[in-house]
Amino acid sequence: MCLLKIRGLQDQMSAIERKLADFILDNSHLLRDYSSQQLADAVGVSQSSVVKFCQKVGYKGYPDFKLAVSEALVAQSNLNRDDNSDIKKMPLAEVEQFQLQLQASYRTLTEINEQKNLDRACQLLDAADKILLVGFGGSGLVAADFAFRLRQLGKTVCYHPDPAVQLQYSAQLSEQSVLFAISHSGENQDVLRLARELKSQKVQLISLTAFKTNPLSLLVQTPLYVLAGDSSPRLDPLLEQLSAQHVCHLLYLQLSKINANAKMLEHSQRLLQQLARH
Repeated sequence: MCLLKIRGLQDQMSAIERKLADFILDNSHLLRDYSSQQLADAVGVSQSSVVKFCQKVGYKGYPDFKLAVSEALVAQSNLNRDDNSDIKKMPLAEVEQFQLQLQASYRTLTEINEQKNLDRACQLLDAADKILLVGFGGSGLVAADFAFRLRQLGKTVCYHPDPAVQLQYSAQLSEQSVLFAISHSGENQDVLRLARELKSQKVQLISLTAFKTNPLSLLVQTPLYVLAGDSSPRLDPLLEQLSAQHVCHLLYLQLSKINANAKMLEHSQRLLQQLARH
């Protein structure tokens, strides 16, 4: 996860920081034997630049960063060994591997999302007269689930997988409304077109994208992120979708603590229980 965070932040780095990032990603196995000064000399930067780089990616200093890189390499080595051994034929081993990666992905969500953005997103969603949720593919599944959760809290939510219908919904929004846009790449043109139009109408915008510089997160006032994977074409899409859903569930849990929402949730659950009995 340490190395994935570095990749996700590269577009936001200065030239010196990118030099350090490139060297570390290409030679991460060397850091075990490098002091901060040796790393600085190898890259051709100052020792203070190394310390600032470590802080930028979320660590107190070089020792903590070095330890995180070492743990990342050990974890990757274990995953590679499992993938190349007969144990991968055992379903239980694969389940455990997936669960470990999912837990690690969940833990990073609080590291890459500023608390002020999570709080701001909750405030906007709670105060909104209408909420338009957009997303396609795996992001659409996340949007549909979040729409159901928000309706349980009594929120007026619009969601539809068709961009044309979403455009019709958008005409009903006001400055007190919220667009919650989910796009892993942050580059979906239908989502961007809608976000730009609603921003011009002063609708509040929240995005949920991969943790990297992308057009959607730069466009909105309140960006939220999940960590993008790059190790397994089978697991990464699942981890990314579940992580996005987890962020939405965190927002839902925070919203459900508010008295008016909690009362509406109790009412919604009673109705669902009655339906289940018929």
